[in-house]
Parts: sequence; structure tokens; C-alpha cells
Amino acid sequence: MADLNTLCARMRYWCQTANMGYSQTDRWHFDPAGGNCDCSSLVIHCLQEAGFDTGSAGYTGDLSRNLTSRGWTRLPADGHPMAGDILLNDADHVAVYLGDGLLAQASISETGGITGTAGDQTNGETNVSPYYDYPWDCYLRYGGDMPTAQEIAEAVWNFEQNGVKCRDRLQGTDEAANAAAERVWTFLIQGVQARDRLYGLDNIQTPQLAATVAAQSAALEALAKSVGTDPDTIAASVEQAVKARLATLRITVEGDQS
Repeated sequence: MADLNTLCARMRYWCQTANMGYSQTDRWHFDPAGGNCDCSSLVIHCLQEAGFDTGSAGYTGDLSRNLTSRGWTRLPADGHPMAGDILLNDADHVAVYLGDGLLAQASISETGGITGTAGDQTNGETNVSPYYDYPWDCYLRYGGDMPTAQEIAEAVWNFEQNGVKCRDRLQGTDEAANAAAERVWTFLIQGVQARDRLYGLDNIQTPQLAATVAAQSAALEALAKSVGTDPDTIAASVEQAVKARLATLRITVEGDQS
């Protein structure tokens, strides 16, 4: 697992304990008994030893691009680095801040140039030194492992809102939503459920209508008996009269002609 303390410890080891010289032509020669590196190969090597993913980073110029896509943030070089920060001048140099005012780096070969013999010939080709402003273009600071695409998808899929997971809403198994729909469906309006009104099964209106029909039938029967006529005959006469009247009706539909 990536660890900044391990990064600082490995930088300190290669710069103080191991016998490492500086050479850009022999820059991946990590041999504690007598090896060579340059500033960027040292930092990349120690990052990998500490468990960090360095992508395709291979030199100072592509460190920022590779690391900022892997959990590192590019910050202004304000003179207040934190332990584990990578001190970066994009074109020329890179080091690691160890904390307590110290940094670790690969500096220069024994010749004062960019090539040299394996091993530290001057006791300073690789070194731990007081912090200085190179100047640095930025500090690269680690903020944590970036989640994978699969991890992000899982987090979204299992995201819970109001007690319901996103996946349940998408799959139509949202118990809360179903319960809400059922509450609307069975909502009482003057003692009648909403679905009954929609289906024409209004338990209030139906009894009222039945009572009205019964009362009218009783009145018709009483009228027929009072005049000595068969109720069925009167009912048939009323039906014929209503039909005849309806046949004479003329219905005109007018609309706005403007």
C-alpha cells in the first residue's frame, strides 16, 4: 500500500546509507554497494518502492502528468511543503521533502557534470540537505488512492437516498416509491378511496343513487295506485313519452369562429 513515510525513508536510505553516485547515462543503476541515479530516477524508484503507481513516468518532465492522474495534486510552491511532497521544477530538477526543514535529492556527479563513476565519490552526489527554493514550479502532494472506474460505478450503484438504493430505483424495485404510489391509490376522499372514484366504484355515490331510484319507484307506484292504474303501464307510458321528447330535441354546437 502506498505510504508517504516509506517514500521519505527510502529517499533517506538511498541518499545517506547506500553508496549512490550521480549519472544521467547510468541512471537506473540502484546498487547500495555502488550505484548511480539522477534526480528523477531516484524519486521514481523510491515512489515505486513505497507502493506508489508512477504510470509511465520516466524523467522530470513527465512526473507531474503521470502523478496528478494517480492521486497527487499540483500545488503552488509557497515555501511551506509537507513531508512527502515532491518538489518539482518541471524542466530541471526534482527532490522529496522529508520534513523538519530537510529534502533528499540526487544533485550532481563528482565531475560537476551529468555523468560519473558508480558510487558517491564526493559524499554529496546524492544527499539530504536543508530545504531551499530551487525555484520549484510546484509541490506535488499525495491525496490518496484514486478509485477505479469499477469502484466508482459500485459507489453510484449502491448510493442510498431516502433509504432507497440507486440500483433499486433504476430496476423498479423501489419499495419506498411503490409504497408511496399505494398510499396515493388508496387515499380517502370523503371516505372513498381514489381508485374507487376512478373506477366508478364510489361507495358514497352508489348508495345515494340507489336510494334515489328506490324513492322514485315508490312514488311512481303510489301515484299509479291512487288513480287505479297498473304501475307497469304508467312506467311504460313514461318511458315512451321520454323517448318521444328526446326524439324532438335539436342540439346545436357553437364554437368561437374568431
